[in-house]
Amino acid sequence: MTRKKVTMKDIAEKLNLSINAVSLALNDRAGVGEETRRLILNTAEEMGYLDQSAKYVQTYSNKNICVLLEHRFFRDFRFYGRVLLGIEEQAKKSGYDVFVNSFEVENVPSCVENHKVSGIIVVGKISASFLTKLKTYHLPVVLADYTSLEEPTDCVMSDNKQGAYKMTSYLIEKGFRRIGYMGDLDYSPSTRERFFGYHEAIQNKLGFKDFDESLKYVQRFSCISDVENAVINQDMEKLYERFLDIQERPEVIFCSNDHLAFLLLKVLQKKGFSIPEDIGIVGFDDVEMSHMVYPALTTVNVRKKKMGENATKRLLYRIAHPKEEVQMLVMNVEIVERDSVCMAKNI
Repeated sequence: MTRKKVTMKDIAEKLNLSINAVSLALNDRAGVGEETRRLILNTAEEMGYLDQSAKYVQTYSNKNICVLLEHRFFRDFRFYGRVLLGIEEQAKKSGYDVFVNSFEVENVPSCVENHKVSGIIVVGKISASFLTKLKTYHLPVVLADYTSLEEPTDCVMSDNKQGAYKMTSYLIEKGFRRIGYMGDLDYSPSTRERFFGYHEAIQNKLGFKDFDESLKYVQRFSCISDVENAVINQDMEKLYERFLDIQERPEVIFCSNDHLAFLLLKVLQKKGFSIPEDIGIVGFDDVEMSHMVYPALTTVNVRKKKMGENATKRLLYRIAHPKEEVQMLVMNVEIVERDSVCMAKNI
């Protein structure tokens, strides 16, 4: 069965706009607002209009960027939403439009398959096999908040290890000696990097003789598995069970991200704990809710929007300089001190 040809009239009717407005947008002429133009282009892409004309494919491939984000990370939209905002704003400044695609399986988006974009930004984790598949389309790729050990690729990262080292050192300086870490080590590379920074600070600052000795300390006060599903499902009872499974109760818990810290804060208060008097809680990311919860969360600030801006700048540089060496940009992070942790009682 032959597929019906999509017309400008079809696009206009779907958007309740004039055919003239659609024509102006598709021919990149003045006369329509930026938001309307982007809406028309995205609708034309969804309806298959652009596929019908080699002229449009060639014209708009030089003005489009594909953004890929694993579907499960949409729950972190308070984090990745800011990264995406940075990408979109920087792209717009540079005259580019953005197609955002989520994925659960390793399916290449049609905009990449049909070469309707000039480059790809992957936000968050991506498998080496999928990354390799994307590169067969010979488009520049930049990773944001992820780095690949198997497939050398330009990337923009926050300094997770340094941030966790700083936070753990800060807690030790406040007099705490029973500091736990909470977060699934198999959830994401960022969670592992933050754990490594925490562990290294414990080993260096508390004077352990060797790695094994410090690891035994970590095992006594931490929970490093079977946590994230409770956070995703907002399962307070499951998270409380994991808290009770910790061998020795810590004075303060370093959560691998703010979402985990929020839920832990809520469940412990529900169970009768006073925060930070009975136990302190700190997080990582500094999402907008961090200063709205009670008590306000001490955390590590990640410049999320700036990460998106830098990823876009790097992609545009890579488009212009395809043979340059691969680079990793590591962005500094800082502690944001609020009210969810106080001085240790033994001070």
